[in-house]
Amino acid sequence: MEAVLNNVPFAHRAFAIADASSVAFARRGAVDAAREVGLSETNAGRVALVVTEAATNILKHAGQGEILVRGLHTAEPDPFGSYAGASGVAGVEVFALDNGPGIGDLNAAFADGHSSTGTPGTGLGAIRRLSDELSVYSQAGIGTAIRALVQTGSQDPARSGTLDIGMIGVCYPGETVCGDAWAINTDTQGLTLLVVDGLGHGVDAHRAAASAVGILQLNPGRPPAELLERMHDALRPTRGAAGAVARIDLAAATVTFAGIGNISGCVIAEHDAGFDPAGRTRGAGTSPSRQLVSHNGIVGHTMRKTQEFTAPWPRGCMLVMHSDGIGTRWDVARYPGLSHRPAALIAAVLYRDFSRRHDDATVVVVKANHV
Repeated sequence: MEAVLNNVPFAHRAFAIADASSVAFARRGAVDAAREVGLSETNAGRVALVVTEAATNILKHAGQGEILVRGLHTAEPDPFGSYAGASGVAGVEVFALDNGPGIGDLNAAFADGHSSTGTPGTGLGAIRRLSDELSVYSQAGIGTAIRALVQTGSQDPARSGTLDIGMIGVCYPGETVCGDAWAINTDTQGLTLLVVDGLGHGVDAHRAAASAVGILQLNPGRPPAELLERMHDALRPTRGAAGAVARIDLAAATVTFAGIGNISGCVIAEHDAGFDPAGRTRGAGTSPSRQLVSHNGIVGHTMRKTQEFTAPWPRGCMLVMHSDGIGTRWDVARYPGLSHRPAALIAAVLYRDFSRRHDDATVVVVKANHV
């Protein structure tokens, strides 16, 4: 059976913003995404205006940057209403990312008529009015990340439940399909997350990743190591992949992880969360964290050993998993206040600053909401 992720909302379209023509290109791509997920012409028009304002702001204030767009497909509700596209809601997610000077006063920037460049101040205020959800993170001298959501419903499904889940996935430059993939299964006990990176890039890598996603979808609630073994069998006809599976058990307050190849995983706890010091890494200004270990190998070809590792999952902590298209030298604590922002915005900042730009790149963030 041909394995293709036709309807899985796991990849963003990326548009480099460097001049006025790139603004128009990003706007057209965003409207295409809106129509593909069935948004009305009115809502597609809102998406177009959000992208235009966001991209124009990048040019005015940072000179260059990037717009990411992802269509969120309608799906049946999951037990937690926990991730975008999973609560009977269709929409378009827009990120505007730059490494410009940052926004000194966010409250003023949202005010109608405010401008720091001598131009009409219509940007952030207009984006807020046009969006159903909006979140912003800006750091002086580092840059700004904006996430806007235009959708058919009234509540952001990524943030409505026990877990807040956000991701960024971008194809290798020039490709139309992504060799990385991610997938989530939820049940009444918790959540299982897969991040997979098909070897290489393009269609063959995409097929390998899609095969792994299919195994997760057919085997809900199974332990991570068992899922990897099943994926190993399923991926034998493909070029293979690196893959990692994390299982969050809400009742036990644990996360269990198993990985093969270069998929990175890390659990980050708040300072006061009582995090188990075993396996914890600390540095100046860092939060307690535990790296989750993957073994060498290729799922589908050479997988000699699978091993599960378990870490605490206290309230307020987060899980970060990413492919090797994202560098590993990041530290969320170096971004003051970022850990309190939505998971999708955290993923966007990590992508902006640590994407290698010459590979498929995927980063998924899961936060335990304070409930």
